[in-house]
Amino acid sequence: MIILLSSINQIFNRFFQRWKFHFYAILPHPTEAKILMLSDEENNCFLPNICINEDIHPSDFATIQKVIEQELKISANILYYAHNYDDKSQCEIKTIYVLENNYLGK
Repeated sequence: MIILLSSINQIFNRFFQRWKFHFYAILPHPTEAKILMLSDEENNCFLPNICINEDIHPSDFATIQKVIEQELKISANILYYAHNYDDKSQCEIKTIYVLENNYLGK
């Protein structure tokens, strides 16, 4: 009985495991050929990104735009996603979005 419950639990976890969503942002400079990059204490450079555990489909731009604005403090519109990768073995989706600045005249 214990083995059966353990097997059922493993199957349940595999099929109903919550996915992680990694959103990466490419935000071009409005007037120069540059993009926004962040760095850490070791001077490693990377794109602005967020990892969340909510179920958000990569094409749900309105919700993702709100998450990006809240988490990254960037006021921007999503133009399109440049790349999307679903890693089913890790239950992760990694998507790179191309943005444009929302503030005009700055």
